[in-house]
Amino acid sequence: MRTKVCAWVSLALVCLQVLLIVASWIITAAMPDLPMRSLLSSGGIRWIFGHFASNLNSSVLVDIILLVIAFGTASFSGMNSAIADIVRRKRLRYLDRVALWVVLIELVISIIVIALLTLVPHAILLSVTGHLYQSSFSMSIVSIIFVVMLICSISFGVISNRLSTLRQAYEAMIYGTTRFAWLFPIYIFGMELICSIAYVFAL
Repeated sequence: MRTKVCAWVSLALVCLQVLLIVASWIITAAMPDLPMRSLLSSGGIRWIFGHFASNLNSSVLVDIILLVIAFGTASFSGMNSAIADIVRRKRLRYLDRVALWVVLIELVISIIVIALLTLVPHAILLSVTGHLYQSSFSMSIVSIIFVVMLICSISFGVISNRLSTLRQAYEAMIYGTTRFAWLFPIYIFGMELICSIAYVFAL
């Protein structure tokens, strides 16, 4: 069902891209005084071929990859299931309870470290003006979440004996890329459409 929905979403994005290409050509030909650019002009065609890869090379793609790896590791290691069992008030295995306590301790330590790096006066991760926005912290928040989640997931898997070998730990980290591979075609088509709109309207 999800694959079918994703296929239709991808088709819709491709159709919108084609519609934008044709519409930009017709409108700019009929009304050349408008502040628009045609994707079928010489400059537009050069832009399509010359900026395809750079359009995809955004921080959004890096964030998606990092979060997919982190969430996949949490799922493969069993940490997500253990947390869900707690919510459903199911009894956990002894090793799972120990692992969750270790994860909780790691989270507390991570929060303390991040607080010391961002909240104290003249903190290292603040901007030059002393604010969190547009600072090293705000630009790396997704990476921080990824690292913390990855460490907690691997720790849970090792302590609960679900990740007993290095190979299993690596399999946990690539598990999310196969499970959430459906995201990437939508990202490619969607990002190209957004960048094309920005080009046409000179945004």
